[in-house]
Amino acid sequence: MANNENNSRPYMTVTISSPDGVIYEHRSYSCNVKTTQGGLTIMPNHIPILTPLVISAVKVTRVEAGEPVDFIAINGGILSMANNQLEIISNYAVRARDIDEAAVEIQKQQAEEDMAAALREKDSRKFKRAKISLERAINKIAVSQQRRL
Repeated sequence: MANNENNSRPYMTVTISSPDGVIYEHRSYSCNVKTTQGGLTIMPNHIPILTPLVISAVKVTRVEAGEPVDFIAINGGILSMANNQLEIISNYAVRARDIDEAAVEIQKQQAEEDMAAALREKDSRKFKRAKISLERAINKIAVSQQRRL
């Protein structure tokens, strides 16, 4: 069991990686994720688990004074938890503080236009790709807004 030097409350290490490398790594009291089966909160000493994640926000409560909360946008991925080491591997991850809201708004508008075009063309594959792009943009916007709360 990992413990904070300043108290006996257990913690775990949360690491989030993408093809760009390690995006996030902190000691944590809890981590909230969205799996393919629904929401899940992982806390220190959780039983080992391996589960797929969906496009969503990851919420991490850090081990620091005031227990700050960080939000990270992911495009799905895999979560692994064992021995107080929680790892998330995603094909894309970005911290709330690193999101360019103006760029994401443009991505959102483009995805909406692509969806409309796919409907007009009756192209279901193009529609599905555009819908996923829209979900990703909406997720990044929601995560970005969390940094101001």
